[in-house]
Amino acid sequence: MTIPLEFTPEFIDVATENAFTPYRQFLGSGEPYRSLLKNNPWMKVPGPDDALEWGKGRYYDTTVASKHPYWQDKSLPTPTRDIGKLRHDLFEWGFCLIEDGLSSDQVDVIHTRVAEQAAAERALGLAHVSPAQQHVWALGNKGDVFLRCMEMDPTAIQSGPLIERLHDETLGAGWNHLSFISNISFPGCHPQGLHQDQSFIVPYLPLEAPVLVNTICILQDVNEHNGGTLLIPGTHRPNGRGGDTYGELPPPVNLEAPRGAVMLMDGRVFHGGAVNRSDRLRYIITNSVVKPWIRQQENFSLTMSPEVLAKASDKFLMRTGMLETSTRGMVEGYGYSDSGRTGDPNGSIVHVRRLMDQNEYQRLPALTPARAAELAPSRFGLGRIKEVHETWRGGRFNKLLEQVQDRVPEPSRVG
Repeated sequence: MTIPLEFTPEFIDVATENAFTPYRQFLGSGEPYRSLLKNNPWMKVPGPDDALEWGKGRYYDTTVASKHPYWQDKSLPTPTRDIGKLRHDLFEWGFCLIEDGLSSDQVDVIHTRVAEQAAAERALGLAHVSPAQQHVWALGNKGDVFLRCMEMDPTAIQSGPLIERLHDETLGAGWNHLSFISNISFPGCHPQGLHQDQSFIVPYLPLEAPVLVNTICILQDVNEHNGGTLLIPGTHRPNGRGGDTYGELPPPVNLEAPRGAVMLMDGRVFHGGAVNRSDRLRYIITNSVVKPWIRQQENFSLTMSPEVLAKASDKFLMRTGMLETSTRGMVEGYGYSDSGRTGDPNGSIVHVRRLMDQNEYQRLPALTPARAAELAPSRFGLGRIKEVHETWRGGRFNKLLEQVQDRVPEPSRVG
């Protein structure tokens, strides 16, 4: 087989030199981090072996807003149960604090379960650790309380219905979980670089609304001493000129919040893990939720255990990406007819997972009409799922199939 010259890599390389490629400059711009570091050199991240510098204006050398000379007179968010104030804070500053978002008993249950799990994973040598933090992933498999947190069940997180409403208003209905983890900062840890959690879409920076919102459960009082999260209020809005996304920015502060508070944070806000100057581990849990077309950080379809899926609610299945539509996540085409609404069986790929867990999912191979005549649809996973769960199938489907078959001639070999 001879491939036309114009389709060879060598020819394409030559034809690309000095060619009209309208998106090259944008995609290679390095924004927003290029202008961020150019105009704010104090944001440079120390290397893992570098000594931390204090008293030199580094981004991690800061305090809480109430003590910071730049921020102390500004009306930054404080914990409240007023949904109107929470909406305003999230819009204006990029974060808000829900007062008593978790009850004291709920904090006890979550904190104990996280601490036990983290210690067990360290003991096994399977912990996910960095120089700054331990992350406990796949929390949905590691305690019923986490499963209920993901569903925003008030028995696990008493402010769940309020959080759901704010997520719906910010992201639109039908959002998914990106990831749900515990962030555990070590005493004396290095700081994390300031970043946006929706950096996976850079250099795109939607100005109208975020595509990600973090729900952060505060499991102990946090402040400048034990590594309250670093953040720069208001950085969900760019302030650059002359091609720069960001110009000079105000200084970051440490989050100051009481045990039991819940912080919602716009995915465009610059933030990072702080230095934990205490002698104890600092625990929070972070539930990141996103627009449903975004690929999830945690592959819940593969990660969730069969035992969890057996008792999972329709809401949980939808939010972990188990409910697919024509625009995302289909399996062998299954999901194309789904409405995207919670509970619609036409795209719930949990049925695929369950057959796979039982070693009973056989994929459709290359077939001929003669071979197909020898096989029953139920031999294949797709056939079993369609027969049971595709509610739109039936007389109308069979009639359509007959009409197509009447119009299509017998296949012939192409010479």
